[in-house]
Amino acid sequence: MKHILFIHNNTPYFNDINNWLVGNDFLISEANSIEQADSYYQVSSFDAALITQDCLNSDSYSKILSLNSCPTIALDDKPSLTRAVELMAAGAHYYLPLPTDPETLIDKVLETINKFTQQTSKITKETPANKAKTKHTSHADPFGRLIGNSAPMKQLFRDLEKIACTDVTVLVRGESGTGKELVAKAIHDLSERNSEAMVSVNCAAIPESLIESELFGHEKGAFTGAASTRDGLIAAADNGTLFLDEIGELPIEAQARLLRVLQEGEIRRVGATQSSKVNIRLVTATHRDLRQMVADGLFREDLYYRLYVMEVLLPPLRDRGKDISLISQSLVGKVCKKHNKENFIYSKEFDQAIIAHHWPGNVRELENAIERAVILSDDELDPVALKIHKTPSDPLKPRTESGTSDKTLDQNVTFTPAGSTLDDYLKSFVLFHQNKMTETQLASNLGISRKSLWERRQKLGIQKKSNT
Repeated sequence: MKHILFIHNNTPYFNDINNWLVGNDFLISEANSIEQADSYYQVSSFDAALITQDCLNSDSYSKILSLNSCPTIALDDKPSLTRAVELMAAGAHYYLPLPTDPETLIDKVLETINKFTQQTSKITKETPANKAKTKHTSHADPFGRLIGNSAPMKQLFRDLEKIACTDVTVLVRGESGTGKELVAKAIHDLSERNSEAMVSVNCAAIPESLIESELFGHEKGAFTGAASTRDGLIAAADNGTLFLDEIGELPIEAQARLLRVLQEGEIRRVGATQSSKVNIRLVTATHRDLRQMVADGLFREDLYYRLYVMEVLLPPLRDRGKDISLISQSLVGKVCKKHNKENFIYSKEFDQAIIAHHWPGNVRELENAIERAVILSDDELDPVALKIHKTPSDPLKPRTESGTSDKTLDQNVTFTPAGSTLDDYLKSFVLFHQNKMTETQLASNLGISRKSLWERRQKLGIQKKSNT
């Protein structure tokens, strides 16, 4: 069964296209923008993406590149040769004018998928190592983008190899930005299921009203807007691996449904009366304390013990010693390639600036800092261009617009985070600094976007400062 990502903004052609694809045994997932698709789904897990012209304009054609991990077909109800050329140049694999007929649509979708598969297979052409392939996807680098030689990481790699060859449910715990999804991907790639799909779902990114429909699917007419029957993402992971990130954000009602999947190995679409069997390997991740959530009545105790079969703890970046330098060097090369810049020499001075920082946002914060440095540096990597504070004891102390520390901000009061979780830290930091910093400054110092800061405010109930 082919899995299609359909990105549209209430196009009038949706019902027809959806019915044609579903009628030909395609599984459909929806998004109303490329940004939402990137946030909700792991795009590379889809066989193809359809995107309508109403989700794009000439200034945003470059966004198609973010979908390049799967073949992309642009659908245009106001076709023109100029737009076709621009979209194809921007990265679309095929341009299909609308309206069209079911035969043409299905033919072009399958043709594009097959062509893309052939092209990617040429890139990863058979080598002696591939011919000798066993259950591991790559003997040379079975852990993908997980980088590290520190004792905690070596132990992690040993544990993952032991865990992956079983079919047990895995709970991955660690602070935000430590690489929990990369661990889930490594478990999948090292397992017997590596030839099947791995479907990744961020439970915090999907609205609560849609989470059950997205995970379990729905029947036609099950709710307003359910124009056709759809399988969910759990069905898409059948015989493969389902990765549920931020499992602590899953609503109680959806937790009960997930428990049935784990206990009985079956799912029932929203609005359906019959269940169907599924065979999945479940990997979940969270930065929250699920045991405390159970005690607070926010997480089902029976589901917790179903998830807590095997636990993997990811160390924060600050506890990984020289791994920070290894990761930084790798990121410099990656970012230089991304921005078409000549690779910089990784200097000792730059490395010392990296090591001196506390990195509360872990690898994600490090990646953002490296990207800033690569973009802003001239002939050599400039440590100042990292735009981070070098004092480990207070890495998030705010700066003035001139870039120097504002000693008057915290002259008499020292910021002391309350609680032990990342959410506690973020809430304490925002409440302490929001009267002295803008939302942009708060987000920048926390190593997150303004949108992420707004979402955290809503989730944690952090009121904005008064403007009086």
